[in-house]
Amino acid sequence: MYDSEGMTCQQCREVVSATLDGEAGPAERAAADAHLAGCAACRAYEGSARWLGRLARVGPAEPVPDLADGLLRTLGISEPQPAAVAVAAPELTCLPGGCCGDGPADAGDGARSACGCLATCGCGCQDGAPCRCGTKAA
Repeated sequence: MYDSEGMTCQQCREVVSATLDGEAGPAERAAADAHLAGCAACRAYEGSARWLGRLARVGPAEPVPDLADGLLRTLGISEPQPAAVAVAAPELTCLPGGCCGDGPADAGDGARSACGCLATCGCGCQDGAPCRCGTKAA
């Protein structure tokens, strides 16, 4: 707690704050300046307060236009298009003669869907998609 000409650190910091707000009078500023000349802690406070004030006044940057497309076009550079990805069709597990065998299902074949496909058939009908096998249930 440095005391220069009767001003404590707390009083000096209040005057620094008032000065930054434009509210301190000339006599207060002169007393605070004398205190600041001999008090490193209050000088650090003043520096931090000024920095914080600048941060508070600075708003977010205005959006700027994206110039990349125009610049690339001007330079004759085109953006590469992504390569097409080949998607393999699911492999059907049907047997020769129709979906999952010929004729009606017997009890030993396993579960069948409404179109007659075995539950292990990969045609998609078990997932609610239309049967791609073309076989109707018997």
